[in-house]
This record gives sequence, structure tokens and C-alpha cells, in this order.
Amino acid sequence: MMNNDNSITVETRLFGYIAEEAHSSRFSSTVNKLFKENGVNAMVIPMNIRSDDVVFTLSQMRSSKLSGAVIASEYQEEAITLVDSVSENAKEQGLVDLIWIEEGRLNGELIMPEALERYAESNDFADDIALRSHCRYFYDLIRGEKNER
Repeated sequence: MMNNDNSITVETRLFGYIAEEAHSSRFSSTVNKLFKENGVNAMVIPMNIRSDDVVFTLSQMRSSKLSGAVIASEYQEEAITLVDSVSENAKEQGLVDLIWIEEGRLNGELIMPEALERYAESNDFADDIALRSHCRYFYDLIRGEKNER
């Protein structure tokens, strides 16, 4: 269980949030709040990474203390070329937005479209306009089309 003081212990699972402006985003704090509310001993650490450091950063994750990382949209196309294995969905779209590490191997997944689809189908979903403006996946999702680059 997560400590009330947000401290990291040896049992805490650590995930990076890799983005050019990760510290400016509320993503890490939002996910950390959800972890805490649900008693999950995990923490997302924002990692400001410049584009010229992405290859080095991701390749070094194999031997890091991280359990994985969420990849911001600016690095998702490059990330798929750097992982050891990818899901069919990620391969089809040519993007990776989540990396998890098992036995020193980087495994890539594309989770955002499925997460958005679940959200869009839930009773909590009120309006798609704001979501469309923030997510390149959503337009394809509602039209049932794959994003062609």
C-alpha cells in the first residue's frame, strides 16, 4: 500500500512518464493520485527528455529500477523502433505509448485507443469535443479508421 507521505520504498513500483515537458503535465500527479486512492504501491515519475536523448533513455531502461514508462505522443513513433517486442495493436498503428520491462526486455504496447474507447462508452462520458482536441487517436476511434501517416 502507498504511504500517506508519498514516499518511495524498495517495494514501490516505479514508472516513468517520458515527455519533452513531462513536469508541466498533470499526467503524473493524476495517475499517482489514482494509485494512492486505490492502495497501489506505485508511482509515476515525470522525466523531461529531449528528442536527442530518447534513444539513450529508452535503451538504458532495460537495466533501470523502472517497471516501465508511459511515452508521450511526441516520442511514440520512435519508441516502437527501440523496444524488443510489440503488441499487434502497436505494430498495426506504428506507435508505442506504454513500455513495460520484464527480465531486461522492453515490451511495447498501445493502450490509449482502448482506454479512450472504454471511456467513450462509459456513463461518465459527456462530450467528445475536448477529447478530440487533445487526442489524435479519438478521431480514428469514432470513425472506425486507422490513422494513416
